[in-house]
Amino acid sequence: MNIQRLTLEGLDTSLLIAKDKSTNISRILVNKEEPTTATQQQAEPATPAANAPPAFAVNIDRFSIADSELDFADESLFIPFGTRIHSLEGVLNGLSNKPGTRGELALTGAVDEFGEADAQGTLNLLDPTAYMDIAVKFSNVEMRNLTPYSGTFANRKIESGKLSLNLVYNIENQQLNSSNQVIVDKLKLGERVQSPQGRDLPLELAIAILEDSNGRIDLGLPITGDLNDPQFSYGAIVWKAIGNVLTKIVTAPFRALGALFGGGDADELGKIEFTAGANMLSPSQREGLKKLGEALTTRPNLALTVQGTWAPVDKTAIQNLQMRRAVAAQAGEKLQPGENPGPLALNNEATQKAIEALFEKRFSGGELASMKTGFRKANPGQLEQGMAGKALGQITNLFKDTRELSEAEVNALKGKNFYAVLAQKLQDSEEVSTAQLQALATQRQQLVSTGLTSAGVPAERVKTDSPKETKANDDKTVPMELGVAVNK
Repeated sequence: MNIQRLTLEGLDTSLLIAKDKSTNISRILVNKEEPTTATQQQAEPATPAANAPPAFAVNIDRFSIADSELDFADESLFIPFGTRIHSLEGVLNGLSNKPGTRGELALTGAVDEFGEADAQGTLNLLDPTAYMDIAVKFSNVEMRNLTPYSGTFANRKIESGKLSLNLVYNIENQQLNSSNQVIVDKLKLGERVQSPQGRDLPLELAIAILEDSNGRIDLGLPITGDLNDPQFSYGAIVWKAIGNVLTKIVTAPFRALGALFGGGDADELGKIEFTAGANMLSPSQREGLKKLGEALTTRPNLALTVQGTWAPVDKTAIQNLQMRRAVAAQAGEKLQPGENPGPLALNNEATQKAIEALFEKRFSGGELASMKTGFRKANPGQLEQGMAGKALGQITNLFKDTRELSEAEVNALKGKNFYAVLAQKLQDSEEVSTAQLQALATQRQQLVSTGLTSAGVPAERVKTDSPKETKANDDKTVPMELGVAVNK
């Protein structure tokens, strides 16, 4: 039978998914297969006729649908869901029951009161799972009606919001490959519900990260699956994909922000490394704070937490600075407050004398003499004295509390620079209090907070916490990780 044009007007039907996930369509289909007898089972199997021409061929060149409506209901969800697609109309061209035939479709309809739906593409109408390539668009759909899905899979109701979807379904040989763009406007979550299938997702934080200053979320969501899988459920796959995306966003929020705003190395946006003992930001770090601040200006519901940190390497660095300042002062240099004296010139005679004098003040002349004797023993031919020096040393030692270094102490001096050894002992003797380290952490915290507010982040959205001790990345840098939270 060949039909050039067939028009269906005023269709009013429904598609129902029952609690057992069966559909009303499947229940009205008639299975015409006759049961096989034992004799037939033993016989040689017949040749498959899957691709054989139908006994009665039907071709419809143009199939039009006008002024039609479709009720859709899904009772398999934790909270049953239903909606109505009305003003359904469109055209399906090139329909046939010949195996492998692909038809073209273009359909439009209205969803609920103000939503719109549109579908265009190619499919095998008699076996859509064998081939389908369709682009589907939903616009301005009221999200409150999607509460059954959000409640079933995410344990939350939806109070309000508008949803638009751009979906591309590509199915070939029962393999689904779907690319989706999800746009949500002014989403407001409702109360919590507990579903056996639900996942407790940190939705508030994910929304604060994704939602721009206009209250819009624009999210890409690819979906893949095997339609042959008995456990396949498109709704469950979609919400699982959404859950995975949201989980990634909240576990790596700065990566998400960096991806949204082209922040370079996205993971580094939330990490700041300070040189041990210092409270200065590098130019690249200031640039990173600027980018982060710019991103936050378009995320009004997001706040940052800044917590100053310090590590044991800070103490070592401060001890080293204090020691170098003390040696410089001993040598007669006048340093300004906060001025860095620079590295020790250990081969400079004036520096060597200053180190010895400072060592003698802190540890005694006898300990200095003992160190020299032990060093000469460990390194024969080095640190030699002239005759006058030896004589003076012998006389001086009569009045000093000298000691003989142990074998381990002597071995530790082998191959070392004597003045480097003294400088290290002076450094270790420098006192650095916990209060100093906490003050350093607070200075770092204030520095980062100021950098963010200078980049345009309102001060009330930059939260601070008490400084804490952390582990250094290495012997030179101390990390500070920023935190994100919903701005309340």
